[in-house]
Amino acid sequence: MVPDFTSAPKMPKPSARRKLADGSALVVVGNGMVGCKLCEELIQKGLHRRLHTTVIGADPLPAYDRIKLSTYVDHRDSSSLLLHDRDWYESNNITLRCGDPVTQIDRDLKTVVLSSGERLSYDTLILATGSRPFVPPIEGTDLPNVFVYRTIADLDRIINEAEGQQSATVIGGGLLGLEAAQAAQKLGLSVSIAEQASFLMPRQLNATAASYLERFVEKLGINVFIGNPISAIRRSGKSLTIQFSDETTLDTDLVIVSAGITPNSELAEAAGLQVGLTGGIVVDRQLETSDPDVIAIGECAMLDGRTYGLASPGFAMARHVAHRLQGTKTEPFTDPDLSTRLKMLGADVVTIGDPLTEGRQLEFCSDDCYRMLILGTGNVLRGGLGVGPWPESGRLQALYNSNAIIRDREQRYFTAEGLLSPQSTELAVAHWPETRLVCNCMSVTKGELVRCLAKCGPDPDLLATSTGASTVCGSCRPLVNEVCGNFQGKSKPIGVRSLLVISGIAFTVVLASILAPKPPMADSVTSWWYRVDIFWRDNIVKQVTGFSLLGLALGGLLFSLRKRFRWFRFGHFARWRVLHTLFGLTALVGLFAHTGFRFGHNLNFWLMFCFVGLSLLGACAGVVSALENSGVTRRALIARRWRPFLSYAHLVLFWPMPVLLTFHILSVYLY
Repeated sequence: MVPDFTSAPKMPKPSARRKLADGSALVVVGNGMVGCKLCEELIQKGLHRRLHTTVIGADPLPAYDRIKLSTYVDHRDSSSLLLHDRDWYESNNITLRCGDPVTQIDRDLKTVVLSSGERLSYDTLILATGSRPFVPPIEGTDLPNVFVYRTIADLDRIINEAEGQQSATVIGGGLLGLEAAQAAQKLGLSVSIAEQASFLMPRQLNATAASYLERFVEKLGINVFIGNPISAIRRSGKSLTIQFSDETTLDTDLVIVSAGITPNSELAEAAGLQVGLTGGIVVDRQLETSDPDVIAIGECAMLDGRTYGLASPGFAMARHVAHRLQGTKTEPFTDPDLSTRLKMLGADVVTIGDPLTEGRQLEFCSDDCYRMLILGTGNVLRGGLGVGPWPESGRLQALYNSNAIIRDREQRYFTAEGLLSPQSTELAVAHWPETRLVCNCMSVTKGELVRCLAKCGPDPDLLATSTGASTVCGSCRPLVNEVCGNFQGKSKPIGVRSLLVISGIAFTVVLASILAPKPPMADSVTSWWYRVDIFWRDNIVKQVTGFSLLGLALGGLLFSLRKRFRWFRFGHFARWRVLHTLFGLTALVGLFAHTGFRFGHNLNFWLMFCFVGLSLLGACAGVVSALENSGVTRRALIARRWRPFLSYAHLVLFWPMPVLLTFHILSVYLY
């Protein structure tokens, strides 16, 4: 949708709250995927128990997964696409009205009128009316055997008419058009795609990426016609003839129009709500319309002149509104992440952020893939896109979400090899950071999956149901399976065994330094022990061991910086962590050489206490980190709970060290 810069309602305050009183009437107009997501959020927050919620859908079926609509051709079972059945709504105190759409909104009386004539009152009205197929103004789109592709009913009509036919042509080469082509091919039809733009998926891809996608599509036997608008569709005996603007023609049995969507905003416009010039209900950053008692979310909502045709932004809007209805302090709704990971007609298509934004481009091309990054000011990652396999796509999305800087070395390697560094291979999900997204559609992170895993066990279906991950487009289902223990040959953990061994040795050494008897001081220069004892008697030796210990400690500290600075990503973090632990163990050897593990008194005691405590916490954190990366066992889940606490305590205990160490050195040289 082209941005429509219609003025929006007044921006709300950042701390805006909208808690509804118990017993308030909440009416949701629209029972699509976004309307259903709102219901899930209301239930999760317990609002279904204190609000009278009514959901009204125009479709005779409860909300179903439109993203998986093409799979209906395989099973012809509409119930398998349902997000929830009718009993789910009833059991959660939500009244569901299907097939009886709202025909009028009376804002003065705060009621909605249904097609049956029934009136329902509301305290807050939420419009999730979605969108409908956009039908281009082409002569002949009203002919028999010309269909739109949007609902199960649409697909039923296509399936019935496809029997005995040979070919179909899809008008539209965007996301919906490719899905329609996939469904038509499953029906055994010879399929063509006609896109008036000069390449496929013009709203998501650039010309080069689209050429790779076109190559994948044509390998499946689908003909692609691009850059040649259709002027008319005409009846030709029992078939149809498509006439292009250059006067060439294409004979086909069926035509499927899937050329984009138009927001369903007519109901809101008739009620006097502000709408955009190109459609869409204008909302502010709290998703309120020009009437504060009416909220709009999903594909029908226009935010800052833009509507969103993806599921993920609509789900983010649903979550935001549920927070407000709960009375939670909410910041203004921010621009949603439009990153996607899809498999279109067998080809992996990845977009990161806004890949069509302005910026400096880095490109990599090979026989089977295309990858591109967009860098903004200061080499900050602003977007990317790829067609074909891209093992770094998950990592790059995490870098995009953190506004990471792509360094010169990484830029050079990317343009040469298509990766940021030679070590860049996609780790198994079990070794991802907890903040990294596994499911784009539902914004589910690895951490959320792990926490849910501890409650529901390693059952992919139960995990998907509980978190929503993989329940929309399904492209992340292999990742959800991985979290449950099916690693499917992914890369092995890096440095886990070394980390466990070194940390275990360090832990043993620290315990020995605390519990074991301290070495005695030599009582005679003739004693054999005097040669050892000189380490703690001779000032020169003490200085050598002391500054060696200081150097080892600083070296270990420098290795820990790999985690602290987002721009410093040379080498794999797991290897730097092992080196940090190794330096910690070596520093313990230096500590013994310098002190004999004698704690001393006053300032020396507290310095030793900090050093030994720091080493103990570091060793424990290393052991727990190694166990955390051992998969999805019970011990790994326990380790994941303890690792953040130990790491934080290790960091906190470091802060007194520089002060105590400075006073220790000054006291030695001054006194």
